Amino acid sequence: MRRLTASLIFLAMCLPASAQEFLGDIEPDEPEVRRYTVEMIVFLYAQEVSTGSEVFPRDEPEPGPLPLDEELVFADPVPAQPAPKPEPLPDMEVVLLDEADFQLGEIMDRLERLDVYEPVMHFGWTQATWPEEQTEAIPLHLLARPPAELNGELTLYLSRFLHLVVDLQLEAPESMASNVDARERLGNIGMAGELLNEVSVQPAAYYRIQENRILKNGELRYYDHPKFGVLAKVTRVEEEEDTGDTELLGY
Repeated sequence: MRRLTASLIFLAMCLPASAQEFLGDIEPDEPEVRRYTVEMIVFLYAQEVSTGSEVFPRDEPEPGPLPLDEELVFADPVPAQPAPKPEPLPDMEVVLLDEADFQLGEIMDRLERLDVYEPVMHFGWTQATWPEEQTEAIPLHLLARPPAELNGELTLYLSRFLHLVVDLQLEAPESMASNVDARERLGNIGMAGELLNEVSVQPAAYYRIQENRILKNGELRYYDHPKFGVLAKVTRVEEEEDTGDTELLGY
């Protein structure tokens, strides 16, 4: 019995090292990279539709460098340390969708027939998905050709669930932009007579949609604003099995 116990103890001590040596050449499985298709329609509302209060002044530009005669000078400047290079983001493998593969064609036709809507974009793409901190936003103009007054970016990332972030800006008409600019400056200065002669004709305001939403497979989602809207549908690119229409996309 003592010999058997000693043999078992010796075997237990040797097993981890042997197992580690045996498994040393086996590489761990890489995490699954999931791919999704996004199809999107962007439309405007008719001019007579009220915009409410969702009009924002244009973001102020960041202050530039100080003039040469105002720059701070240190007696003993410390040499700047080179910043560490950031880790490269994984490739999202973005591929634009052909019109023949669109699924929202009937909805697009319906919007075009109704006077209250003015569709301005219909496009789609497929991409691999990664966590939010490893995902870069895609500029709108890289996915399709937007009208001159529309710009922004879109982000599709995967955490516990799948998220689609829509951040789009639509320039307000010149009259609306001038009114917003005038109201702000009147409140700060209080000189109406001089101000009305100084209002810029450049658009100084925009309408904005900035929303982050969780998506379900095959579900049509609506990103709303009183002036324009976005319809988006995301479906997983399945290779082997179908997950069903009601599954929340994600891990």
